[in-house]
Amino acid sequence: MITLLLPLFLILLLLGLPIYGSLAFSVIGSMELAGSMNPTIVPMRMFSGINNFSLMAIPFFILAAELMRVGGLSTRLIKLAQVLIGWAPGGLASAAVLSCLFFGSISGSSPATVVAIGSIMFPALVEAGYSKRFAIGLLTTAGTLGPIVPPSIALIIYGSVTATSIGQLFAAGILPALLLGGMLIIYCMIYSKKKQYARTPFPTFKEISAAFKGSAWGLGLPVILLGGIYSGIFTATESAAVACLYGLFVGMVIYKQVSAKDLWEILQSTGLISGSLLLITAGASAFSWLLTITGTPSTLANAVLSLSDSSFAITALLNLIMLVAGFFLDSASAIIVLAPLMTPIASQVGIDPVHFGIINLVNYSVGMITPPVGLNLFVAVSISKMGLFEIFKGCIPFLLILLVGLMIITYVPWLSLAIPSYLFSRHHILNSTLFHMRCSLHQLKD
Repeated sequence: MITLLLPLFLILLLLGLPIYGSLAFSVIGSMELAGSMNPTIVPMRMFSGINNFSLMAIPFFILAAELMRVGGLSTRLIKLAQVLIGWAPGGLASAAVLSCLFFGSISGSSPATVVAIGSIMFPALVEAGYSKRFAIGLLTTAGTLGPIVPPSIALIIYGSVTATSIGQLFAAGILPALLLGGMLIIYCMIYSKKKQYARTPFPTFKEISAAFKGSAWGLGLPVILLGGIYSGIFTATESAAVACLYGLFVGMVIYKQVSAKDLWEILQSTGLISGSLLLITAGASAFSWLLTITGTPSTLANAVLSLSDSSFAITALLNLIMLVAGFFLDSASAIIVLAPLMTPIASQVGIDPVHFGIINLVNYSVGMITPPVGLNLFVAVSISKMGLFEIFKGCIPFLLILLVGLMIITYVPWLSLAIPSYLFSRHHILNSTLFHMRCSLHQLKD
């Protein structure tokens, strides 16, 4: 069946069938042609794949991001970024990167970040004298930071299919996102200094104060979410529901930019985005299930481990596989199909599952800006009205920066594991202390 499965999937994908359809129908087709299993089990496996409590967070986070975007938060975050770094060499370009980091901490989505920040910053960069190719390449690439900085939809999917703590995955994404963002900002500064682009004046205290005040409610969201998760007040899924209520309150009551009509359109948009993402998840779940029951993970693990005794070489090979997969699959499909296959291999060469989750995410973020299925490229076309190939050429310098960052993140596990180790060890100590205090109080009562 496996010899039929992969060719069928590629043929259906090349014929233009949607990704979820290519995944599901390749499973059904291989079962029918092999004649060894009843294909009616496929819909059951598809439902089972999305019948997961953790995945409930996805539509909630998408809704929260839409509420914040329509509520005018992206404009306020851009003003804050310009105040913080706009006065430096290449300040406007650096502010675009910083804005993507800010908005990513709310949306958790790469295309949403490109739309929210790119639609405002692209004309501003062009007006300031930056070339269109540089501006759109920067924004398309910086949008990939959206899923890396927590909260992240892709990490929720990875955590659900590999049984890894979503809270730890969220914490693990903080330093890698800052590293990649910092590398992009340094490049912007060097490039702008070389081209001698004009700087904006250093902001006054009044401008700084106004920028922080305007964006405070938006920046409060990730603080509430991550603080709630790491303190144990609510789970990652419950935090997504809290994010929706917070976004609704800020958009309608504080900023007063979300009307009843806007709310209906936001709900429709959220339903369409969530539905398409969950359909992909369902199709990928059936695909992954067939790979698993045929023993493909263990076969693949043995084959890969037999190639070399070097953990460095095997890790490089895993990265190469994920990069190639990212050319043809979106991050959700790639994670569901490949993570169950590759996580056991990674564990055998000593890679922590939390660290490997971030490696997965950065690899598939690169895929968001590479043809033929780079979603950020298609979003950038609608923003800039430029050709797809022209946009990709603009992304190439930034793509190389991401690849260097990927190597650093892969071979320096401290970047991914330092914050989760610190937070969750302290969380364990706090819970243990509270437990002993409760025991002591009960003993005093007795």
